[in-house]
Amino acid sequence: MNKHTFKGLALFAAVAASTAAFAAAASVERTASVYHSYEFASVSDAPAPSGFAPFYIAHYGRHGSRRLTGTFAADALEVLEKAEKAGRLTDEGASLLSDVRKIAKAHEGMVGQLTERGAEEHCALARRMAERFPEVFAGARRVRCQSSIYPRVLISQANFTMALKDSAPQLSFDFVTGDKYQDLLNGPQLSRDKENADARIKEVVNAFASGAVDPTPLMKRFFASDFAADDALRFVRNLFVCASNCQCLRHELAGLAIYRYFRGDEIEALSRALAVEDYASLANSNEFGDIQLRGSRDLARDFAIRADEAIADGRIAADLRFGHDSGLWPLVGLIGLDGPGGRVPLAESWQKCPAWEWMPMASNLQMVFYRNAAGEVLVKILYNEREMRIKGREPAVGSFYRWQTIRERLMQP
Repeated sequence: MNKHTFKGLALFAAVAASTAAFAAAASVERTASVYHSYEFASVSDAPAPSGFAPFYIAHYGRHGSRRLTGTFAADALEVLEKAEKAGRLTDEGASLLSDVRKIAKAHEGMVGQLTERGAEEHCALARRMAERFPEVFAGARRVRCQSSIYPRVLISQANFTMALKDSAPQLSFDFVTGDKYQDLLNGPQLSRDKENADARIKEVVNAFASGAVDPTPLMKRFFASDFAADDALRFVRNLFVCASNCQCLRHELAGLAIYRYFRGDEIEALSRALAVEDYASLANSNEFGDIQLRGSRDLARDFAIRADEAIADGRIAADLRFGHDSGLWPLVGLIGLDGPGGRVPLAESWQKCPAWEWMPMASNLQMVFYRNAAGEVLVKILYNEREMRIKGREPAVGSFYRWQTIRERLMQP
């Protein structure tokens, strides 16, 4: 077996947990669901069939590690400052307030924006791709890039393409973005809007969280007994999201971590609730998968159409797409990747299809095309740089599929 081993960014140290289910996750930061930063692992490639060499890559990459979107930090800070003003914070609550202020400060004027770690992730991914498939990027070839309109995605694209250009200076790049491409790359969101699914998803998720999480012990540690938050469960869930996101700002927050305010059983319960919420909102669940996948059809067809163009035109090295978890996770469900595309009940999703593994920051899909002298085309699918299989489709050999097999899946009605 031909092996290519790469060095990635160092992972944070694993933290022990108090329950068997949480300990199985190996690292407290893996409880962050879609807020988990990318894990760079060593990868290996099965040898290509005799006579076949890679010539083109079709790609979709989620933006890298980012600051929080929404008002999680601001809302948690509001509750803590209200208690401070009333003199109802415990010593632990006062310590927490200080830390949450630092998180809120890091978000001022930068809500949702890429972090330094996110930039590092995309630079590393581009270098690893170039080193792994040098034949694709040899010679004066074109790379076509499509992007979401959001700054965190555009800057992820900038870091990825600059690093790829450093590795292969002779490449030329075409860039395009706009509402048309936002809709293409993030189609499942439109599908949910049209079917008014978000309200139903929220109802199911809130019901699960209410049954899984008891905020009372945490509230007692932070606040005097006579202090009443308007929504204790919402406060605790917001606080856990802030804890989850600290890893994305490891440079900006100088290593600040607020998981230390939670017990192991609390982390386990809150992480399950967060994982269920993300799987419901993004993935191929029993309950909402049909809606999510429906919105990915145009994107899947774009993969097929552009790949056909690249096969016919030897000057195109890659099509790089940069978007969001809400575009990528439904797409791999539509393709039927065994693992990230899995369809399971929401209540089991935290364990059977965990977001920390399948949709961390900078998650990526790479379809690597190989061709022989006779013009036959085979495709290997990588997800988060690992070789993948498609449910219900037999490879031609090893992990390599005939292009027609993949194309039929992408063009399904």
